[in-house]
Amino acid sequence: MRKIAILTVALSCAVSHLIFSDQKIDARAWQVVEKFDPASLSNTLSNQIGKTIAVRFNFRGKSIHHIKPNWYEGSLWQPDPNARKGFSSVRVTVAKKDLDAFKTIPADSTSPGRLTVYGRVEHDPENNFYFVHLFGRKAAVDSTGNANVTW
Repeated sequence: MRKIAILTVALSCAVSHLIFSDQKIDARAWQVVEKFDPASLSNTLSNQIGKTIAVRFNFRGKSIHHIKPNWYEGSLWQPDPNARKGFSSVRVTVAKKDLDAFKTIPADSTSPGRLTVYGRVEHDPENNFYFVHLFGRKAAVDSTGNANVTW
């Protein structure tokens, strides 16, 4: 029984690594990628499940939590005068292999520029929260209109 459980975990890790290595987005899905900022996305996150989106933000949160063996949780922020503390945020997850690239995003609220990342909105039913699984920051579109998103 224990060997089956270990084999199942190892197989699921290998499959997820192959699936999310360099995220390829087909041309049809790439044509409808919407851009959101954390303030508007946090209000409509549950309506976007399964969609590939672009998130425009100013800085990432300083805290990064290790939530599963190959996954980390963080957040993306932007100034928002209408929010309670003057900032709006959205929760994101990053694969372990992409963690160093994610950490290169400035964590300083005085960052002057706007950055864009691409990901898919997902729902964790065990913990009942919505998040954006990040694919990367750079999107290269090939001649057929398919996009390859990397860090």
